[in-house]
Amino acid sequence: MTSDVLDDGNAGGKAIRGGTAVAASYLGGLLISLASVPFMIRELGEVQYGYFVTASAFVLIIGGVTEGGLTNLGIREFAVRPPEERERFMQNLVGLRLVLTTVGVLAAVGVAAATGAEPLVVQGTMITGLALLILMTQQTYMVPLNAQLRLGVVAALGVFRQTVLSVIVIALAVSGAGLIPFFWANVVMGVLLVAVTVALVRGAAPLRPAFDRVAWGAILRDTLPYAVATAVGLVYFRIGVILMSYVSTDLETGYFGAAFRVIEVLGALPWLLVSAAFPILARAATTDDARFDVGLQKVFEVATLLGAVLALGLGIGAPFAIDVLAGDAFEPSIDVLRIQAVGLVTAFLMVTWTFALLSLRLFRQLLIANAIAATVAIVGTLTLAPGMGAEGAALATVLAEAALAVACLVLLRRARPGLRLEYGVVVKAAAATVPGIVLAIVVDAHPVPLAALAGLLFLAVAVVLRAIPPEVPAALRQLRAGSRP
Repeated sequence: MTSDVLDDGNAGGKAIRGGTAVAASYLGGLLISLASVPFMIRELGEVQYGYFVTASAFVLIIGGVTEGGLTNLGIREFAVRPPEERERFMQNLVGLRLVLTTVGVLAAVGVAAATGAEPLVVQGTMITGLALLILMTQQTYMVPLNAQLRLGVVAALGVFRQTVLSVIVIALAVSGAGLIPFFWANVVMGVLLVAVTVALVRGAAPLRPAFDRVAWGAILRDTLPYAVATAVGLVYFRIGVILMSYVSTDLETGYFGAAFRVIEVLGALPWLLVSAAFPILARAATTDDARFDVGLQKVFEVATLLGAVLALGLGIGAPFAIDVLAGDAFEPSIDVLRIQAVGLVTAFLMVTWTFALLSLRLFRQLLIANAIAATVAIVGTLTLAPGMGAEGAALATVLAEAALAVACLVLLRRARPGLRLEYGVVVKAAAATVPGIVLAIVVDAHPVPLAALAGLLFLAVAVVLRAIPPEVPAALRQLRAGSRP
């Protein structure tokens, strides 16, 4: 039973081990996918690869809008509802997801055709949309796995997804396939992924969709503010890329884009790591206020430390990251990436407070916070980018991320005035970065070993200052000993 898992005293350890496994699988899947991309680019060439990216962009935008927070809502409701209510809720969630995604895909195809896109792009949008429909269904079926903290299985599915897709892409490239088969690769991968997921969740959740308009209305009313907040969040995070092309030079836009690509990839880590604790927080928010406060404190402490050490490592390793991604011509992107690296700290904090608000069903507060961040991003980019170029846009992005984190925390404290949080970990995390920063300034060495050494120094200082919650090393020792996430 889900309640047994989430109410158990070992739930925190399972979340820590599971979050670690999911993050590791994400990075592993990223490396696997990077192995296949050169094959595709060389086979398709600049023009047809551009068609592929364009069609994918149409569908990804629609996917972001139609997702609307339904996955997180599903995890929360599965975690807090009694068993007799879960089946009907999940059936309606599957049905609603199918309808919304289908409408979204048809809209994407219509927009592509109406705007005069190449016929191959329109056709590719339709096929990629079918893949999105399949993957969104699979994501819904994974809700019980996340809510029951079966995160080791979630991690394995992530690696399976990237491995299958990469194998198909490489096989198509080697065989000399044209553009259209590459679109179908995602469909084939999606079908296989759904088959494996269904086998894993059979009996834990209903697989048949339901089309109850009354139930759908209740779900949509609950999630509408969060859905809008999610859409606004997509805007604030990417507004710098869009506005740079209007207020700065093409060269500065390119410098910003190269650094932004690195942050965009690493920006998934806070969500993957912190979301592991989401079902526990959601459960505690409805059953045990004291446990919610304690759990949120632990998540806050871990998130602060992770954000600080990743920002430190990326700041030191920025020259290597830019060189691998873009080459010597993009050397100015190094300082841009170092500015954006600071945003990893606020990103971890923002995600922590976001999941706290979600656990408490404070959707409107999330909308307000994201609107503030979008405003800061727009005003900041328009103000700073014309004079400072890519570095100004990067600073505006970091300020927007910080504004979102602060706004979420303020709104959380207002809605829950009895919440008890201690902020000493912020000072300890800042102190732990000092040796690494000094090392990077004094020692002239390759960025990768320098970043690794700075990370070890961070860990040593954090241990001395007792900044790391004892639950973390205990959970990781169990993971090393072979305990299931």
